[in-house]
Amino acid sequence: MKKKFLIYITVLSLSLGGCKYMDIVPDDTPSMNDAFKNESTAEGFLYTCYSYIPRYNDARTNFSWIMSNETAASYHWGSQYFTFLQIQQSQYNADNPVLDIWQNCYSGIRQCYLFLDNVDKTKPITITAEELEAKKKVWRAEAKFLIAYYHYVLLQNYGPVVLVDKLIPTDGKGEEFFKSRRPYDECVTFISNKFDEAAVDLPNTIVNNGDLGRVTKIAALSLKSRMFLYAASPLFNGNVDYATFKNTDGTQLIAQTYDKEKWKKTIDETKKAIDQAESAGYRLYEYNKSTVTDPFKKAVLNTRWQMVDPWNSELIWGYSGFKEDNNAQFSFQTLAVPRGWRSGNPVGGVGATLDAVELFYSKNGLPTDKDAAYDYANRFTIASGDSTIKFHRNREPRFYAYIGFDRGEYEINDQTRILKLRAGELNGTTLTNGVANLNVDHLYSGYAIKKGINPSTNVATNAFTVTAYPFPIARLGELYLNYAEAYANYYGTLDATALGYLNKIRSRAGIPALEISYGGLPSGKVLVDAIHRERLIEFMFEGHSLYDRKRWKTAVEDYAVDRQGMKGLTSVGKTAAEFYKPITLSGRPLIFEAKQYLVPINVNFIKINPNLVQNPGW
Repeated sequence: MKKKFLIYITVLSLSLGGCKYMDIVPDDTPSMNDAFKNESTAEGFLYTCYSYIPRYNDARTNFSWIMSNETAASYHWGSQYFTFLQIQQSQYNADNPVLDIWQNCYSGIRQCYLFLDNVDKTKPITITAEELEAKKKVWRAEAKFLIAYYHYVLLQNYGPVVLVDKLIPTDGKGEEFFKSRRPYDECVTFISNKFDEAAVDLPNTIVNNGDLGRVTKIAALSLKSRMFLYAASPLFNGNVDYATFKNTDGTQLIAQTYDKEKWKKTIDETKKAIDQAESAGYRLYEYNKSTVTDPFKKAVLNTRWQMVDPWNSELIWGYSGFKEDNNAQFSFQTLAVPRGWRSGNPVGGVGATLDAVELFYSKNGLPTDKDAAYDYANRFTIASGDSTIKFHRNREPRFYAYIGFDRGEYEINDQTRILKLRAGELNGTTLTNGVANLNVDHLYSGYAIKKGINPSTNVATNAFTVTAYPFPIARLGELYLNYAEAYANYYGTLDATALGYLNKIRSRAGIPALEISYGGLPSGKVLVDAIHRERLIEFMFEGHSLYDRKRWKTAVEDYAVDRQGMKGLTSVGKTAAEFYKPITLSGRPLIFEAKQYLVPINVNFIKINPNLVQNPGW
């Protein structure tokens, strides 16, 4: 969202902050009349409806981005200062949920209903009555979208939620005021209908640069696709582990019977989204800042720039409500760009794990341990005449676009630099009397992150300036993989359309088509697992991994190996032989138990509302 859209947001005392869900102070009618007195003030009120969107690109308060086993923080960082460490290490409960978005989302919903109930008071001042009515039509659609969106965010994190279909009066009684949670499938239907209602009057694209970040019809269809994909997935589709998850009146909140047709619903909804997105001009991102003839290099640049090139052709909805800067307290880029090129920031304290590095394919588009042409058994050795281990060679282009490794290239400051990550070297940890120091900011995992780091971020001897970009909430590539995953689960194979969508992702990434890599199209579980892996690679560091492993109901098993510590190289190693030794990262576990599939509701809200039940295990 550009300057006009965000800086205009004026915090209205009658509607923002402070109030508890279902514990709202009375509306100030004179102030409300002032808020809607003309087209400018009314649009300003609409902007405040956007202000409740979670800060996706905030390294401390985002609720998914660096919470999985994709990243590991510097050894000496304490969880009291870094929220994501508390999530990784399961240091939260219903008394202190750490990332508590329940209240924020319901406040956003209320703000949207306040807008809808009052926007008709607005009178034109600088435009005609007809022009105002046209604007109101789109504004109402935006508010309806945001009502659906805030419900969706709640659903994604908490499972079955309280549905709010109108502005609840402050003097409401009984169940009108103290609502109960509704069954998951009912929530999906409600949210889907709201998105549909909004989509009717939303534009397909944003034309005015000053409005970038505002919602569109394609964004509504895209979030519906994701929501239906989640609803079809094992966590919510016939999950018998939730047999006792009921309201106080006995209402079952998660359906206990598996419904295969939910995958078909996902197929249909996703196809609608893809068709409309492509018709509106959305395309997979292709690097075009310079002419590149080498296909492999072009694939690296495609995937290196896809996330950070602002408002590109693939980005369906982007978030820039919080703009990254060089403040290490909040900025992911400041925390992740390697240290050493200057004193002070960047910190170089968040790196990619060996768990993440293992995921990438070989250049042949296969898992490295499944590729007969890849020397997997000797991957941590250095070939004669080389400067880095075999594991860093002959990998797919996304590996070189997403991961920075010792003696590998790192694009920053509009330059290509060579990382030197061993202890005592430029980008590695420091030495004290010749001994490597663990207790300083450094890449404890032995790997740097490149994806999400803008290559134009300025890291010079005398300056450090983060180049910000909108964080991708939804992009076209996700729709392609949503379709392929749903199709594979429903039919056990892929037709030409589904396979085509999957191979568009692989082609852009510079690897062979799936059926070529696998020597024929796999089917059944092998196919589904391949699509899962494609998704984990494609969306690495975009906040999907934790949610995907949850909805697949594999997180407990997947993260079990990281319970004593995630995996990395030996950052205190001064020599190649010492540094390239894989280790378990002491002090950096990822602990995940079954209760964590759903986030706990803050116990204070349970106490306020006698009809509100807690999530299982909390």
